[in-house]
Amino acid sequence: MRKVLLLLFVLIYTNLTAQTNSYKVTMNGIADFKIGMKKAELEKLLNQTIKLKNLLGKDEWMMDTFEYKYKDLDVSVILNKRFIDDNKSDIILWAIMSSSPLVKTPSGIVIGDDKVKIITTYDGYRLLITPDYENDNTVKSKTKSSIYLYADDSSNQIVFRLENNKIYSIGVSEIEEYD
Repeated sequence: MRKVLLLLFVLIYTNLTAQTNSYKVTMNGIADFKIGMKKAELEKLLNQTIKLKNLLGKDEWMMDTFEYKYKDLDVSVILNKRFIDDNKSDIILWAIMSSSPLVKTPSGIVIGDDKVKIITTYDGYRLLITPDYENDNTVKSKTKSSIYLYADDSSNQIVFRLENNKIYSIGVSEIEEYD
């Protein structure tokens, strides 16, 4: 009887641990990383100072990209400027990406899923499927592509990066607006 109870306890613990070790990807961001959060909020979340390279220099139109380990999740964060008016701007989290098997959309899309699963899962949503480019953006890739998922009520997008039609990275970013 004790062995059965012990086995049952181990199974329940393993199941709970597996459920808590995934990080949700939504139109707002990944886990505690929210698109649009200010640099100071991000530094507090990461418990470290972020040293900017591009956003403070002459080429201030270039974004800053950093790699971090947050708890057990590896992420890439991209910072950009959000202009408040002609003379004032904030440094914000513009995009976040991860190739970790711990990321998961609320619909159950994970690293390793295929293109067809994305399309069937998000039937009824606006999707943009596009090939990626290689060799300094001069040659259309035969193996890599991206799927952009848009929602009607969000200024953000979920981006699925694929190689050989399998997801290798999931990210969230602001939608670029062009005038």
